[in-house]
Amino acid sequence: MVQSLARGMEILSIIQEKGSASIVEVAAVLGVDKSTVSRLIATLMHYDMVSIDPVTKKYRLGFRLLYLGEGVKKNFNIAGIARPYLHKICDDTKESVHLAAVGNRNIYIVDQVRSQREYDLSARIGMIEAWHCSSVGKCVLAYKPQSFIEEVFENYDFLPYTCKTVTTYPALQKELKKIREQGYALDDEERTMGVRCIAVPVFNSGGNVSCCIGISAPKEQITEETIKKYVRCMKKYSGQISKELKEILHG
Repeated sequence: MVQSLARGMEILSIIQEKGSASIVEVAAVLGVDKSTVSRLIATLMHYDMVSIDPVTKKYRLGFRLLYLGEGVKKNFNIAGIARPYLHKICDDTKESVHLAAVGNRNIYIVDQVRSQREYDLSARIGMIEAWHCSSVGKCVLAYKPQSFIEEVFENYDFLPYTCKTVTTYPALQKELKKIREQGYALDDEERTMGVRCIAVPVFNSGGNVSCCIGISAPKEQITEETIKKYVRCMKKYSGQISKELKEILHG
């Protein structure tokens, strides 16, 4: 691993999480001296990955990342196929809907469609979700081979985000079995108190699962009754996405 490149990636992540950050703040998070951070940020600014706010003098993400992000979308076929169906799910449920996919052993939010509801609990594009307590993470894991699961959890930290978070591997394995049986995953205040999330798998052309569709809402909105309604709607359209993927493969 190239250390300077790795630190550059970490700097971008820090700025993304904070919205904006000073050299002192970044250096404190990385645990390195300010001169090192200053040199790295200067390089990132040269390539327009980072820009400086003229008022606060703090650094924020640069516009070059938008260009790169659009390139990812264009090359990521599933996002283009899924987007019309995300809109249909949003129209039918009146909830914000997101698409998550596996990349480099992480589960990322790669697209979303926001609802008109006053509350905003939708995941952000580019966000990495926790495998053990997010509905999308558990949903994908449930359909992965045991070898993939063991690799993910080899040195995994089961962070206890709430009192309801699953914090052991055996407990998670039990839940994955339940997800396969019922066909959907539920995050019942495991990541954030007061919030429930549902996810259903999307099967690719080879019959495998590397992405899924999710909905997040206040727990009062996701009840036993609405879970059935939402899952029925989500499965309907995830099935159509899967069908399109298979048609593309077999032409």
